[in-house]
Amino acid sequence: MSATQQDATAPALEGVAHRMRSLDISTAARSQSVTPAGMEGSAKSADSNTPRANAASTPRTAFGIASSNVEKIQKAAAQRVIDVNDSSLEWGPTQVIIDIDDTVKSSGGYKLFNVPLGGVDTQYGRGELYPGSFQFILELAMYKMGKNRKPLLLAVLTTRIPQVPITVDSALNMRLREVAEKRGVLNWGIDCDNKILYSTIKEWVFNETRGEKKFVNFRKLHKYVCNENSNARFIWIGDTGDRDLEAGELMIKSFPGKIRAVFMHCVTPTDGSEGQRMPNDYYLKSVPVLFFRTYVGAAKKAVEHGLLNHNALSRVLVRAVLDLNENSPQDLSKWKDLIRDILEVEEIANLKRYEANLVVKTRVIIENKIKELSHHV
Repeated sequence: MSATQQDATAPALEGVAHRMRSLDISTAARSQSVTPAGMEGSAKSADSNTPRANAASTPRTAFGIASSNVEKIQKAAAQRVIDVNDSSLEWGPTQVIIDIDDTVKSSGGYKLFNVPLGGVDTQYGRGELYPGSFQFILELAMYKMGKNRKPLLLAVLTTRIPQVPITVDSALNMRLREVAEKRGVLNWGIDCDNKILYSTIKEWVFNETRGEKKFVNFRKLHKYVCNENSNARFIWIGDTGDRDLEAGELMIKSFPGKIRAVFMHCVTPTDGSEGQRMPNDYYLKSVPVLFFRTYVGAAKKAVEHGLLNHNALSRVLVRAVLDLNENSPQDLSKWKDLIRDILEVEEIANLKRYEANLVVKTRVIIENKIKELSHHV
């Protein structure tokens, strides 16, 4: 890195550290117990002079009692659990479709006879999950879902072959279920019976046909999902290393009114340079095609295009930091990408409304990583 880049980067890192410290979180908030992560109504105020402190002074008038009852009802509603297996609930309006390798988990860039096995990413180890990916996917599925509804089960278009199936009890699906439960949604994950569309040996070996095959499979998926909810619209999440962009463009051209957005995860191949330039976002038939390097960056763009709100962005940011800190605490190349996107979203991420104890933990992790990165600039 040049001296000019060093001069520009160091103040930026110091600036974001200062802004993170400026978040109004009291010492008392640091000792709060953890409540179900991500629950919209479970965020606790950092101000110690709220509900409990004022409860004793609340007059026992009819109005005071009614107000107290309303608060209790609102709190119970906020913590209400949604069970995807509840047949009395209608399906939500957003069908999220994902690729697997190099989109939610890294392929590691493994090759057989110089042919990539599933993907090209070498920044993350084979099988590593990308930080915040599952939280982002769930938030998209739940956004503006409406009352008495449940999020549509996740769909998959993959280069994998059916001889190596994704099962209900797979580690991938169990992790999705865990993330959803923390958000108050039971039995959510991949619909392994109806919404996983595999490829053949041909696509697994020959990269050139993968995009077309995924589009052919999307046509089948589209028909099935429309039987669940005729008003459903689709969001496709793939990566830049596996013809997923080609598949997304074919979806938009054939079903422009049904595709809400296409997200492309920019991955790092063996022969690519760290920090290589991302493609520019663009519109195709008024549908946004958005490129991202981390899922915090993806969530930022989702907010900008009306696909998520700031609270959802906060949840993705916190989960991405905690995921990376748990799985790759010492890998500064990954932290560099994540911190770069946090620099972009920190001003709009609504962290004060998130669970105070998780905000404090996240802030401390970010500050420490910024210091480490500053020493390596």
